[in-house]
Amino acid sequence: MGLPGRVRRALLIALGAYVVLLAIALLAPTSGTQSEMASWLCDLGRAVGFDAGTATQPRAEFLCNALILAPVSALGSLAWPRTDWRDWTAWTFLAAGLVELVQGAVLSGRTASYADVVANTLGGLAGALVVALVRRVRATAG
Repeated sequence: MGLPGRVRRALLIALGAYVVLLAIALLAPTSGTQSEMASWLCDLGRAVGFDAGTATQPRAEFLCNALILAPVSALGSLAWPRTDWRDWTAWTFLAAGLVELVQGAVLSGRTASYADVVANTLGGLAGALVVALVRRVRATAG
Protein backbone atom coordinates (compact mmCIF):
# COMPACT_ATOMS: atom_id res chain seq x y z
CA MET A 1 0.00 0.00 0.00
CA GLY A 2 1.48 3.32 -1.09
CA LEU A 3 1.45 6.63 0.65
CA PRO A 4 -1.55 8.92 0.24
CA GLY A 5 -0.82 11.55 -2.42
CA ARG A 6 -0.91 14.48 0.00
CA VAL A 7 1.53 12.78 2.39
CA ARG A 8 3.97 11.97 -0.38
CA ARG A 9 3.64 15.51 -1.75
CA ALA A 10 4.36 16.97 1.71
CA LEU A 11 7.42 14.73 2.07
CA LEU A 12 8.71 15.76 -1.34
CA ILE A 13 8.19 19.45 -0.57
CA ALA A 14 10.01 19.07 2.76
CA LEU A 15 12.81 17.14 1.06
CA GLY A 16 13.12 19.72 -1.72
CA ALA A 17 13.21 22.62 0.72
CA TYR A 18 15.80 20.88 2.87
CA VAL A 19 17.99 20.07 -0.14
CA VAL A 20 17.90 23.71 -1.26
CA LEU A 21 18.93 24.91 2.22
CA LEU A 22 21.58 22.19 2.37
CA ALA A 23 23.01 23.24 -1.00
CA ILE A 24 23.22 26.85 0.20
CA ALA A 25 25.10 25.75 3.33
CA LEU A 26 27.41 23.27 1.61
CA LEU A 27 28.21 25.45 -1.38
CA ALA A 28 28.63 28.73 0.50
CA PRO A 29 31.90 30.50 -0.33
CA THR A 30 33.20 30.04 3.24
CA SER A 31 32.45 27.69 6.10
CA GLY A 32 32.43 30.25 8.90
CA THR A 33 28.81 29.67 9.94
CA GLN A 34 29.26 25.92 9.86
CA SER A 35 32.40 26.16 12.02
CA GLU A 36 30.53 28.35 14.50
CA MET A 37 27.77 25.76 14.74
CA ALA A 38 30.34 23.04 15.42
CA SER A 39 31.91 25.25 18.11
CA TRP A 40 28.49 25.67 19.69
CA LEU A 41 28.01 21.87 19.67
CA CYS A 42 31.45 21.46 21.23
CA ASP A 43 30.53 23.93 23.99
CA LEU A 44 27.23 22.13 24.53
CA GLY A 45 29.07 18.82 24.86
CA ARG A 46 31.29 20.26 27.55
CA ALA A 47 28.29 21.83 29.31
CA VAL A 48 26.56 18.45 29.58
CA GLY A 49 29.64 16.73 30.95
CA PHE A 50 31.95 15.67 28.14
CA ASP A 51 35.58 16.42 28.90
CA ALA A 52 37.65 18.76 26.72
CA GLY A 53 39.46 15.79 25.16
CA THR A 54 36.18 14.32 23.94
CA ALA A 55 34.27 17.48 22.98
CA THR A 56 36.72 18.74 20.37
CA GLN A 57 36.14 20.90 17.31
CA PRO A 58 37.10 18.15 14.82
CA ARG A 59 34.69 15.68 16.46
CA ALA A 60 31.91 18.27 16.56
CA GLU A 61 32.46 19.04 12.87
CA PHE A 62 32.36 15.33 12.02
CA LEU A 63 29.11 14.92 13.96
CA CYS A 64 27.57 17.99 12.29
CA ASN A 65 28.59 16.65 8.87
CA ALA A 66 26.89 13.36 9.66
CA LEU A 67 23.73 14.95 11.03
CA ILE A 68 23.33 17.34 8.12
CA LEU A 69 22.56 14.56 5.61
CA ALA A 70 20.46 12.28 7.81
CA PRO A 71 17.21 14.18 7.06
CA VAL A 72 17.76 13.76 3.31
CA SER A 73 17.87 9.98 3.48
CA ALA A 74 15.11 9.81 6.10
CA LEU A 75 12.70 11.98 4.09
CA GLY A 76 13.74 10.23 0.89
CA SER A 77 13.15 6.81 2.44
CA LEU A 78 9.69 7.91 3.50
CA ALA A 79 8.83 9.46 0.13
CA TRP A 80 10.17 6.52 -1.89
CA PRO A 81 9.48 3.41 0.23
CA ARG A 82 11.07 1.04 -2.30
CA THR A 83 14.49 2.54 -1.69
CA ASP A 84 16.42 1.05 1.21
CA TRP A 85 19.39 2.00 3.37
CA ARG A 86 21.86 0.69 0.78
CA ASP A 87 20.43 2.97 -1.89
CA TRP A 88 20.55 6.02 0.38
CA THR A 89 24.05 5.24 1.58
CA ALA A 90 25.23 5.10 -2.04
CA TRP A 91 23.37 8.29 -3.01
CA THR A 92 24.71 10.24 -0.05
CA PHE A 93 28.23 9.01 -0.76
CA LEU A 94 27.96 10.23 -4.35
CA ALA A 95 26.42 13.56 -3.32
CA ALA A 96 29.04 14.11 -0.61
CA GLY A 97 31.84 13.34 -3.05
CA LEU A 98 30.41 15.78 -5.59
CA VAL A 99 30.04 18.52 -2.97
CA GLU A 100 33.64 18.04 -1.82
CA LEU A 101 34.86 18.13 -5.43
CA VAL A 102 33.05 21.42 -5.99
CA GLN A 103 34.34 22.83 -2.70
CA GLY A 104 37.91 21.87 -3.57
CA ALA A 105 37.87 22.87 -7.22
CA VAL A 106 35.64 25.94 -7.34
CA LEU A 107 35.29 27.48 -3.88
CA SER A 108 38.63 28.98 -2.87
CA GLY A 109 37.38 29.70 0.68
CA ARG A 110 36.50 26.05 1.28
CA THR A 111 38.60 22.95 1.74
CA ALA A 112 37.65 19.53 0.40
CA SER A 113 37.86 16.74 2.94
CA TYR A 114 37.67 12.96 2.78
CA ALA A 115 36.48 12.99 6.39
CA ASP A 116 33.46 15.07 5.34
CA VAL A 117 32.56 12.48 2.70
CA VAL A 118 32.75 9.74 5.35
CA ALA A 119 30.68 11.74 7.84
CA ASN A 120 28.05 12.69 5.24
CA THR A 121 27.80 9.08 4.08
CA LEU A 122 27.35 7.88 7.67
CA GLY A 123 24.62 10.48 8.11
CA GLY A 124 22.87 9.23 5.00
CA LEU A 125 23.10 5.69 6.33
CA ALA A 126 21.78 6.77 9.75
CA GLY A 127 18.74 8.58 8.37
CA ALA A 128 17.73 5.63 6.21
CA LEU A 129 18.36 3.14 9.03
CA VAL A 130 16.12 5.06 11.42
CA VAL A 131 13.26 4.86 8.93
CA ALA A 132 13.96 1.15 8.29
CA LEU A 133 14.02 0.39 12.02
CA VAL A 134 10.79 2.28 12.67
CA ARG A 135 9.12 0.39 9.82
CA ARG A 136 10.35 -2.93 11.19
CA VAL A 137 9.12 -2.14 14.70
CA ARG A 138 5.74 -1.03 13.37
CA ALA A 139 5.44 -4.16 11.24
CA THR A 140 6.17 -6.50 14.15
CA ALA A 141 3.95 -4.56 16.56
CA GLY A 142 1.02 -4.39 14.18
